[in-house]
Amino acid sequence: MNKYQKQSGRIILLVIALAIFFLLGQGAQAQVKQFRWDDWESDITLLENGDFLVEETHTLNFSGEPFTFGFRTIKTGAAGNNDAIKDIAVREGDQVYTQANGQAPGTYTVSQDGDEVTIRWYFEPALGNHTYTFSYVVEGGVIVDSGQEGLSDEIFWTIVPDDHPALVEHSSATVRLPEGVSPQKYTGTNDYIVAGYKNDEQSGDIVTRVSEDGRTITFENTQPLLNGQSFAVRTQFAHGLLDIPTSNWQQRQQIGDTISLIITVISILLLVGGPLLVLVLWYTRGRDPQLSVVVPDYISEPPDSLPPAVVGTLVDEKADMQDIVSTLIDLAHRGYLTMTEEDEDHTFARTEKSTNDLRPFEQQFVKDIFGRNEERSLSSLRYKFANKLPGLRGKVYQELVDEKLVTRSPHSVRKSYGCFAGLIFGVAAASFFALGALFADTVATIVCPALALAVTGIFMLVASRYMPRKTAKGAEAAEKWNAFKTYLKNIEQYKDLEQSSEIFADYLAYAVAFGLERTWIRKFSSVPSTPIPPWYFPYYGGHYYGGFGAGKAGSSGGSGSVKPPTLQGMSGGLTGGLAGMSAGLTRMLNSTSTVLKSTPPSTSSGGSGGGFSGGFSGGFSAGGGGSAGFG
Repeated sequence: MNKYQKQSGRIILLVIALAIFFLLGQGAQAQVKQFRWDDWESDITLLENGDFLVEETHTLNFSGEPFTFGFRTIKTGAAGNNDAIKDIAVREGDQVYTQANGQAPGTYTVSQDGDEVTIRWYFEPALGNHTYTFSYVVEGGVIVDSGQEGLSDEIFWTIVPDDHPALVEHSSATVRLPEGVSPQKYTGTNDYIVAGYKNDEQSGDIVTRVSEDGRTITFENTQPLLNGQSFAVRTQFAHGLLDIPTSNWQQRQQIGDTISLIITVISILLLVGGPLLVLVLWYTRGRDPQLSVVVPDYISEPPDSLPPAVVGTLVDEKADMQDIVSTLIDLAHRGYLTMTEEDEDHTFARTEKSTNDLRPFEQQFVKDIFGRNEERSLSSLRYKFANKLPGLRGKVYQELVDEKLVTRSPHSVRKSYGCFAGLIFGVAAASFFALGALFADTVATIVCPALALAVTGIFMLVASRYMPRKTAKGAEAAEKWNAFKTYLKNIEQYKDLEQSSEIFADYLAYAVAFGLERTWIRKFSSVPSTPIPPWYFPYYGGHYYGGFGAGKAGSSGGSGSVKPPTLQGMSGGLTGGLAGMSAGLTRMLNSTSTVLKSTPPSTSSGGSGGGFSGGFSGGFSAGGGGSAGFG
C-alpha cells in the first residue's frame, strides 16, 4: 500500500467518524426533554355559598424523552385569597385518576406545605399531545365587600401563575355565575366591571366577553405567555345577591387592618409625642435658670477664685483633657511645681511648697503625677495616667457640687439619661419582636412603633448631653466666666499687649481650660517684653533659661530677688527669640495632653396585585397562583 492509499484510507476513516459523531449528536439532541402548553383553560363556577369550582384543562405537547408526571401548586390563605382547596379530582380523558401515596401511573397525591397545596399526578411515559384535567373547590374564595363601586363582592383568581417553566401558546378562562347574579357595571355606563390581567396589570391582550344574561364571562388571552408572565381574571358583582359569609382569611386581614390602623396611630403619637416629651423634660429639668443680673459682654479679671479646671468644667459641663492640663499649668503658676524642656522630653519637678492647702482634686492630681517621686518625666507617664483620669474627673465634678454650682455631677446626669435612652431602645427592640411574633402574618406596620420609639431614644440620647443643670449661682458664675473667656479671646481689643505682657503667665492656665492656648501663646509671642514664666525652663542648644533664678528645674533654685529674664533680653541666647520659646511651650501642652490620655495599644486577633381604573384600584391580589410543571 503506497502513501496515497494510506492517506485516502485516513480521510475515509475521518469522514466516517464525523458522520457517526453527527448522528449521535442528532440522536442526543432528539432525546432532550421538552414540553409546552398548547392550551391552558380554566372554567370557574361560582356556588351559592361563595365557594367556587375550578376545572383546569391542560393540553401538553411532549418531545424528546418521555414524561411520567406533572404537578400544580395553588396558593391558599391570604396569599391565595381562599381558606382551603378541597375536593380535588384528576383525569386524562375518560381515565379518572385515584388518590394514592405511591407513584403508580393513574394516581395522584395532594400535599400542603405552608400556604401552598401541591397536586402531583403520575401517568404512563408520554410523548406527543396529551390533555389532563383536574378540578378542585376553592373554599372562601370570594372577596366579600371589596368597597369598589359601592358594596361589592368579587372573584379575583390567577389562571396561569408566573412560575410556569414552559411556553403557554394559548390560555383562556370562563367564569359562570349563579342564577340571578351578573357583573356590576360602572356607574353611569353599560360597561361591566370585569377585567383580565397580565403580570398584575390590566392587559389589552385579554379579550373579555359577557353573555346576554350576564352570567357567563369569558377571558381569552390572545398572546403566548412566557415564563415569568401571569394571567389573572377579575369579576365583580353586587354585594348581597348571594348569602356569602366573610371568609376566614379576609376576617384575619380585616382584623389585621384594624390592628395596623391602631398601631399606626400609636406610632404617630409616639413619633410626635416622644420627642416633644424629651423637649419638655429638658425645658423643665435640664435648662439652666434665668439670670437675675446683667453680665457685661466681657470681664477683664477672673470673676472669682475658682481654679481653671473647675471653670472649664463649669462652662461646658465636661471635665475635658484641657481642664486636666490646665491644672498642671495652674499649679506651676502657683509655685507647686516646675517644668523643664529636655531635648525630646519634658520633666516635671515638685517644689518645696506644701500641698496641704490644695483642693482635693488638685492634691489627687499631684499624687497621680508624681506618686512618691520629686521629679517625673513626661515620657514615663505614657500609658500610666489614663486609668487615673476617671477618678480625677470625678473629683472635679464633685468640686462643682461642693461649690453649689450644680446639684448633681454633670457626668452622672448624662449617664442617667443615657441609660434612659438605652432603656427606650430596649423597649423598641422588644416591641418589634413581640409584635412580630403576634401579628407578623397579618399586620404590615409592626415595625412602626419600634421605629417611633427608636426616634425618641435618639432624641433622648442627644438630649442627655444637655441635661446637666446648673444652680442659679452656677448659671451666674458660668455667664461671668464666659465673659472673661471673651476677654481672653479678644485681648488685643481691650489691652495694649506691649504694656500688659505680664498677664500672659497669669491667665495661661485659664486660656488652656477655655481651649484658647494656641491663640493666647501666638498673640504674646509677638511681644518681646513678655517674660518667660518662672516655672518653665526652655531648652536651646544645651542651655536652660528661665525658672526661679538661674538654675535648672529641680535644682536648689535661686533667690526671689533674681528678676525673671525677658524673651527680649534672651534673644541672643534663644534661637528664634519668643517664637522659639512659644513653639516649645505649645509642644509641651500638646505632648502632655497626648501622653496623659494615652492607653496601651490593643491586640486584635406572592400573588399579583390589583389595579384597574374605575373600580379595581387597590384592595386585593389575585387568588390562587402557585406553579405548574412536568417531568
